[in-house]
Amino acid sequence: MKKAFRTGDQTFIRELNLSIILNCLRSAAPLSRTQLAQMTGLNKTTVSSLVRELLHGGFIKEVGLGHSHGGRRAVMLDLNPDAGNIIGLEIGVDFISVILTDFRARILWRDKRETDPTQSQDVILNLAIELMQKARAAAEQNHALLGIGVGVPGLVDASSGTLLFAPNLKWRNVPIKSMFTETLDIPVFVDNDANVAALGERYLGAAQNVEDFIYLAAGAGLGGGIVLGGQLYSGIGGYAGEIGHMTIVEDGEVCNCGNRGCWETLVSQKAIVKRAQRAVATHQESYIVELCAGKLDQISVSTIVQAAEASDPTAQRVLEETGIYLGIGIANLINAFNPALIILGGVLSLASEYLLPAIESTIRQRALAWPRQMVKIIASSHGSDACVMGGVALVLHDILQRPSLAA
Repeated sequence: MKKAFRTGDQTFIRELNLSIILNCLRSAAPLSRTQLAQMTGLNKTTVSSLVRELLHGGFIKEVGLGHSHGGRRAVMLDLNPDAGNIIGLEIGVDFISVILTDFRARILWRDKRETDPTQSQDVILNLAIELMQKARAAAEQNHALLGIGVGVPGLVDASSGTLLFAPNLKWRNVPIKSMFTETLDIPVFVDNDANVAALGERYLGAAQNVEDFIYLAAGAGLGGGIVLGGQLYSGIGGYAGEIGHMTIVEDGEVCNCGNRGCWETLVSQKAIVKRAQRAVATHQESYIVELCAGKLDQISVSTIVQAAEASDPTAQRVLEETGIYLGIGIANLINAFNPALIILGGVLSLASEYLLPAIESTIRQRALAWPRQMVKIIASSHGSDACVMGGVALVLHDILQRPSLAA
């Protein structure tokens, strides 16, 4: 059986070189044509031709003259923020968040709405479409819309943009990409929320110069985005990263996926809140009780963090215990993947100051010494915006890989 490979014809090579020039400018602009030639190894004539094409397409612009080193001052180049607008969208379990950015990923407009997971799938998706239409209307005031990147909580077939299974929403086989494309008629990219956020950290956040890292995001569940060799690792079927469903406790709580003792049953937002509710039930003097006016169903992770900041011992113990369970799972990831960086996202970034000491203490006990000494654990640079910024990165990734096709 013959296999199809894309050979290095002139069109492919030119597309690759355009991508290299754009990525150099994304990471190190402003740069001159000479500097681009030095960085890429391409000859100056080729660089000049590629730059001319990117200028014509509107992806880059000339931004003035550089410093003189005895000769004529060089014309400097940068990405053109006005090349077009991009929409990042996150469909969470109990919210929808959307942003509009320029080509430099600077946020121009945003909206966020709370949702009820008991609402019908159609109601939630129609709200998402309504918010995207508002974002598109904002974009049309200035520039063309280049695409929409969508993060959703569950297993996703990224090639078709289909949400196969979202345990915390109880959705199955939802053709999100085709639904949104039919309604909005612009390029749509869909992936698991943690994968999307990881790509955002790779392009726009804390992992821009890191080749091997893992992004952990806790919300209603716990997701993970794994980047190896600078590329998002998706597995043979595209479903890698569901690390929240690693079994941590043999006879633990039943997870929404049907298994018992999943990692997310111990460290998700819901798990942290339940841990706090149990703790304050026997320690009514906790500042947490005061903050929620005695209504324990109103406790949130931000409430617990606020109490911990006020030196409330109950809140600090809740976060310490959560950090221990996080450390157990992270130690397994360190041993398995030997990453340079682990990024805590979602509500974990909100509580990172109180989680990290217990996490680091636990991995010192449980992870192998050699990979443990090589890893750094930090909070996400985008916090609750990690996924929507990742949605923007999904679109940028496609354009930067195929600039001639996007023009």
